[in-house]
Amino acid sequence: MLLLSLHNYRIVASLGLDKLSLLAFGVVVDTGAAPKLVRRNALAPDWLRQVATSEEEEQVRLQDANNARLRTSGTVTLWLQTGARIFPVPFLVVDDLSVPVILGCTFIDDIAHAILPQDRSIRWTDGSVTAILRGPLDDGDRSMGVCCVLRATHKTRLPPSAATVVWVRTMWGGLG
Repeated sequence: MLLLSLHNYRIVASLGLDKLSLLAFGVVVDTGAAPKLVRRNALAPDWLRQVATSEEEEQVRLQDANNARLRTSGTVTLWLQTGARIFPVPFLVVDDLSVPVILGCTFIDDIAHAILPQDRSIRWTDGSVTAILRGPLDDGDRSMGVCCVLRATHKTRLPPSAATVVWVRTMWGGLG
């Protein structure tokens, strides 16, 4: 049995069938979930063709935080990029998941060096760092959802579907 906890951290990571065609996703790193999960409707049509089913997945019983049963429809291996690292990750495909992707304790134990909520970052075992966009300390704080236009001081080329987080120090103090 799995209980998805309220202690989770939202990050941006890239996923794809191969290393050269990754798409950015909002991903939840959940310290209360065991497996790695992907929502079925978050998968592109060519990704859906790679979903494999077996009797083992049918025996897995997953429950969300409200004790509602989550139905799995197979597994799929996707390339995942967090920080500077790109590696294949097997995911359970779940029909009704509230977020596109959940990385649970099995992922955290293997790949994360430290989750630092005060620094709003996750440090990976390879030394790279990913920004935490939202976490349990953000209850009621919607400031992370504010969008604005920034002008870069030098040219930066981002690949299609790239995602980035920019920290800005404002004249009023603090990070904005």
